Amino acid sequence: MIRAVTLDLWNTLMDDFHLPARHEQRTARLRELVAPYGYSLEPRAVDAAFDVVWRRFDRVWYKKKRTLSTAESTDILLRALKLRLPAPVVGQVVTLLEEAALESPPRAVAGVPETLPLLAERYALAVVSDAALTPGRVLRKVLALHGLERYFGAFFFSDEHDCSKPDPRAFLTPLKELGVEPGEAVHVGDIQRTDIAGAQHAGLRAVHFVGVNSSDLAASTADAVAHRFDELPGVIARLG
Repeated sequence: MIRAVTLDLWNTLMDDFHLPARHEQRTARLRELVAPYGYSLEPRAVDAAFDVVWRRFDRVWYKKKRTLSTAESTDILLRALKLRLPAPVVGQVVTLLEEAALESPPRAVAGVPETLPLLAERYALAVVSDAALTPGRVLRKVLALHGLERYFGAFFFSDEHDCSKPDPRAFLTPLKELGVEPGEAVHVGDIQRTDIAGAQHAGLRAVHFVGVNSSDLAASTADAVAHRFDELPGVIARLG
């Protein structure tokens, strides 16, 4: 019997259509912040520095199964830009990178606001999400902006732990908090490596949600596939 459902956040619960605008916003704020210290940053240089950050982020994410904290990413960014700033200003850079998602928040994936309450009536719910520049403390606020945080009994954000998906602890930690065994749980997500294979390795069943991102579908080992979020109650019930 299925007693719990864990859900990925990006491209499952939230559609980050604002990502390009958020990058421009972070770039503009960074340029404004460092200007009083004698630095005039070209947007192209900032783009290149962020590319360095994301390449390093991916290497750590893939090889070490953890995600860089925003502070670590900030250090890489500032080094790439050859900026030397006072510690309080570095802290301001960390904050502006972290909280940009509150100014240009992602939107809920179609069907989430209507379907999540139905799932919460039947199952204990948890969010299992890898975090990049936007940490768990901000992602909780993003969920609250959409009125969704209240449906979840547990949260796993990788920046709050020493591991990320596909490490089994990413799934087992919130399940332990919910009092549910892996064999009684289903994970829903969009990435084969982290969501599908990771959940199955931890002993959960996995539903591949392709309503936003279907790039991994051809290689999927999922127990089931959902093309729309409102299909999930039926898909999960059939797995049970």
